[in-house]
Amino acid sequence: RAMIWSYVFLFIFVIFFLTPPFYMLITSLKTNAEISAAVSPWWIFSPTLEHYVELLTSPIYLTFFRNSALVSVFVVVITMLISVPAAFALSRMRFWGSATLATGVFLTYLIPETLLFIPLFKMFAWVNETFDIQLMNHWWTLMILYPTLTVPFATWIMIGYFASIPKEL
Repeated sequence: RAMIWSYVFLFIFVIFFLTPPFYMLITSLKTNAEISAAVSPWWIFSPTLEHYVELLTSPIYLTFFRNSALVSVFVVVITMLISVPAAFALSRMRFWGSATLATGVFLTYLIPETLLFIPLFKMFAWVNETFDIQLMNHWWTLMILYPTLTVPFATWIMIGYFASIPKEL
């Protein structure tokens, strides 16, 4: 009986969370006239891939995609280059202040990123006024900023991972 109820609630959960992506997929395959018509939203009368072709051939989309891919790859590489050695050192080596440093990494991870928006904006404005370097609205600024947000998280996660590996290995 408990198994039946768990499957019922799992089915309701799946329906609730998969309905929006399924609706987006259906809508993406409709023509513009079908989207704006007040007919059945769950049925496609004349499926088309014109929206995908238009998107994937748009130069501005390809530029945005390239910038996002470039920033993502760079941030992941930088995060791993910093986090892996730091996490290994904090989990395996005992030195003066290692526990305090690990706690500091954890506390840094707990700061919500949204609390940093206003101070970062003010700091970028100060850099612009003082050194005449425009940091806002540039993709390379994200390459500097994102690792400061991802390194504490990745380090904290990897500390636990390295601690779970037997020392003999």
